[in-house]
Amino acid sequence: MIYSNMLKILIPLVISSCLYSCSQSNSAEHAPKHVPLKLVRDVKIIKKGEVQRGQGLYQALKNISIENEMALNLINQLRDEVEFSKLKVGDKLEAIFNQRNDLLRFSFSQNSYETHVVTFNKSTNKWDYSLETLETYWQPRMIEGSLKAGSSLEQDLLAMGLERSVVNEVVNVLLCKVNFRMNARQGDNYQVLLNERKHDDKTVQTQVLYTSYEGIRAGKHKSYYYEDEEKSSTYSAHYTSNGQALINSGLRYPLSRLHVRSGYGWRRHPVTGKRAMHRGVDLRGRAGASVHAVAAGKVVISSYNQFAGNKVAIRHKDKSTSFYYHLSKRHVKVGDWVRSHQVIGKVGATGRVTGAHLHFGFKDTRGRWMNPLNKRMIATPKLSGSRLVKLQNQVASIEGTIADIKISEKTNYLVANLREIKGPSKYDDLASYYLEL
Repeated sequence: MIYSNMLKILIPLVISSCLYSCSQSNSAEHAPKHVPLKLVRDVKIIKKGEVQRGQGLYQALKNISIENEMALNLINQLRDEVEFSKLKVGDKLEAIFNQRNDLLRFSFSQNSYETHVVTFNKSTNKWDYSLETLETYWQPRMIEGSLKAGSSLEQDLLAMGLERSVVNEVVNVLLCKVNFRMNARQGDNYQVLLNERKHDDKTVQTQVLYTSYEGIRAGKHKSYYYEDEEKSSTYSAHYTSNGQALINSGLRYPLSRLHVRSGYGWRRHPVTGKRAMHRGVDLRGRAGASVHAVAAGKVVISSYNQFAGNKVAIRHKDKSTSFYYHLSKRHVKVGDWVRSHQVIGKVGATGRVTGAHLHFGFKDTRGRWMNPLNKRMIATPKLSGSRLVKLQNQVASIEGTIADIKISEKTNYLVANLREIKGPSKYDDLASYYLEL
């Protein structure tokens, strides 16, 4: 009896225990598994593009997802380093974004060995600029020949594979001394010394160091390229050995160096961001640098307004007028007569600007605005002082290079191989290199 009663109690307990165990097993199988969280790295989105034919810079930037407001910011950051007025088809752009579509890095390149980069600095909340360069070397090359019947210097140089821009430079320099239309004759001799910048054995930049032309009617003429110490110096140009400038012009540059921050024509204003006509060019200039009159004339404006800041205008003898805006100081007043290259003020940041620069404008003889860079200008008609001494040293170096190239053509002495020269830090000039061989 007791045993029977105990079974009645134990059996339900066993069944209940089994059911509870099964229930726990099933719930464990279907319970969500706790998976350790993995750190997800920021994914960077890279967009690349090139300037296409008929495109402006803003259109090219828009093609890589950079809208106008950010584009204006980037352009303002790069104006002092990049001459966007020289924008050309094929210039390369690259933008790097994060997953939130924030721009992290932008790069712009107009050749294969230099890249301008702006990177966002989180700690300063500003954009940092840097220039990335690849290793290159310079190598001289002499080109010479004689005019054939029915040919011209331009045709001969193009046939030798020189780029059109290099040919134009050579011809324009010699035109200052040679009247090709009247005096060029079959059998005239010419020489051109080039200095070619190489990257991966390809020419990426060409300098015309020397030109020579000799003929019975034309006479004998030589030119030498003078390179000033300051980058973009307006004094870097072609001269005779005694320092005479080989550019026919009565106008002088308003600054000692030429770097165009913003060109002539329609643009997006760097302050307002609105599209507007820019009746002049903005030239990079250090605050306080001297501003020179481009030609002799009479001061017709010397005043201040909220947009142009301190401004000066000079009426020249041919009735054209030059304009100089955003000056920090004005050194002339209305009615003053000024001579060519006279200091008329200092570079500043007065008026509506983003920073110190010179706005240079020009009206032609009929009072119409024109691109001032279409006027041919020179730094000086003749070098003097320390610059003349430097020119004479560079002339000696160029003549030494020509002599060594001639020797190398007659012997197995290969002096023209300059692959070991990495830049001017190793040798002050080419002659120093040859002296060590």
